[in-house]
Amino acid sequence: MSSVLLMLCAFYCCNAIAEEQKPGKKTVPSLESSVKILESRISALESRVSSQYASLNCDTGKYDEFMFQLSKLVFFASCTKIEPYLEGHRITVQIGNPHAFNFSNVKGHLFYGKEIWDAFSNQVEISTTNTIRAGTWQTITVVVNPSTAEQMRSLILELSAETASAIQ
Repeated sequence: MSSVLLMLCAFYCCNAIAEEQKPGKKTVPSLESSVKILESRISALESRVSSQYASLNCDTGKYDEFMFQLSKLVFFASCTKIEPYLEGHRITVQIGNPHAFNFSNVKGHLFYGKEIWDAFSNQVEISTTNTIRAGTWQTITVVVNPSTAEQMRSLILELSAETASAIQ
């Protein structure tokens, strides 16, 4: 079975090389056209994700896209668990970092309330010593104490990072 798979891979690789070597076929896009493509993709992403807040839905665990404060970098957030804790609640949030940089000294706020307009009047500070590693999901646990179940209906996350470092 593995020899058949190896032969198929070799066949497709040879066809791809032969296709690239046909006369008149452009093999390397120009730098200018690559930059234009990237600029249009970034512009499309910025227009789609224009909020620095992530709305968390703990019922579905669906992620929301948001930008760190003072940046144009897009991140993902998902509420994975909410449970009673002491006189309040413990909320587990996953932060997705699709970038090639690690982010540390992450701080922010979790806003909460019965309705969306209510949420901005109640907040808990978030500070994590963990680094949000490049290309991974990082778990953050937030304790909201005291709180009622009714106040956990609308959760909004806002984050920022003081340090960004390249992967070594």
